[in-house]
Amino acid sequence: MSEGSTLVVKTFEELSGTELYGIMQLRSQVFVVEQDCLFLDQDGVDTLPQTLHAFYPDEVRTIQDSHGTEVGRSLAPKAYARILPPDLPDGPAFEPGARSISRVVTNPQARGQGWGRRLIGDIVAEHGDRLLTLNAQTHLEGFYASFGFSPNGPRFLEDGIEHTPMSRRGGV
Repeated sequence: MSEGSTLVVKTFEELSGTELYGIMQLRSQVFVVEQDCLFLDQDGVDTLPQTLHAFYPDEVRTIQDSHGTEVGRSLAPKAYARILPPDLPDGPAFEPGARSISRVVTNPQARGQGWGRRLIGDIVAEHGDRLLTLNAQTHLEGFYASFGFSPNGPRFLEDGIEHTPMSRRGGV
């Protein structure tokens, strides 16, 4: 995990156009196309001043026309998560005083290489002194439990996928 192994954390204003495009492309590829969840991903929360975008960048890929001339660039991260502003409710997992982790995604081309585990580990290392919440896809409950998260409410369906609200107390 050498290239792109440093976690990048930026606000919306700090993201470059290429980074933002890559993040949105990855989220659409996985949530809308792969998981068949029809929802408005661009919900306005990404642009809030205290929302953080955490990701491991991948190499920039060039887009070429039929003559081999570069006509654009694309950068879909290896793994990405959105960290919501303090006290912004994010579904059933929310608890007052928490920062919620949402839109956790690993690039299909990077799956099985440990990027998701590293992403959550780095976020917990950086923000683990405070209450963290998330709505985990239920089949990933054990994964999040390995970072100190535990269920904090009943399971629920979101976009046809069962989720478990979870929280992690600060300093765990």
